Amino acid sequence: MQLVPSPELSSLVKHYLIIENQVDRTPIYRFFPDGHAGFVFTYADPLTQYYGTDQPLTLPNSFVYGQANRYHTLLSGRKLGMLIVVLQPWGLHAVSGIPGNETTNNQISISSVFGNDGSHLQEQILNDADNTSRIKRIEIFLLKHWQGLSYESVLVQASIHRIHQTKGATTVQALTQYLSVTERSLERRFEKIVGIRPKQFARIIRLQHCLKVHRENPALTLTELAYTTGYYDQAHFIREFTNLVGITPTQYDANTQRLAVNLMPLGSPVGP
Repeated sequence: MQLVPSPELSSLVKHYLIIENQVDRTPIYRFFPDGHAGFVFTYADPLTQYYGTDQPLTLPNSFVYGQANRYHTLLSGRKLGMLIVVLQPWGLHAVSGIPGNETTNNQISISSVFGNDGSHLQEQILNDADNTSRIKRIEIFLLKHWQGLSYESVLVQASIHRIHQTKGATTVQALTQYLSVTERSLERRFEKIVGIRPKQFARIIRLQHCLKVHRENPALTLTELAYTTGYYDQAHFIREFTNLVGITPTQYDANTQRLAVNLMPLGSPVGP
């Protein structure tokens, strides 16, 4: 379920997601970049994250997550329940003050970021009976901690708007000309406010645009989809897709149990 924020928070929060799933066997989930950071509040079984050969990491019940520029593999118990605050690309920096590149591909407990205020919010969220009450508390919290927009943020927002306008097909050189800034200045500000470089962000937006086009035009072949969304050819599209998602476009399309555009079950580990 996707819910819109109150009007006064629309420039900070993109939307809220409520994701619930219950299965007979412990599932593995795949999460991949969508160009946003946010907050996650779990009210069912805890999540464990895996990536490559890294040691598994059990995630806090409530945490902030930074921009992702690679896919993540998650393991949960049989019952999944999450309220996700999907922030605008600049949103986490705006409420926490933490440089974006310090949160990229990271998950940090809300209490570690916001101290007692974060601990209190987490306790209230877990005790609330429904998601309407939880969202009201979250919005009060965000309005309290929102630090407003700096000049750097405004410039980064303009570049993000341009990237979305071009469906991720713009170049860094075109952005610098459009904004009358140097490449180094844009990259430095982008990494501070968003957490990744503009070229990486554009790749993610192009992928998300591609998924949207495919949802609206499911009959398109991979070659047609690749050319329609700005990839050089089908091989380039498959390579980019697999790099960001961790599976091929065909495997993604065959998965009919997606919980969100960028979150889906992959199966269950061996065991009961």
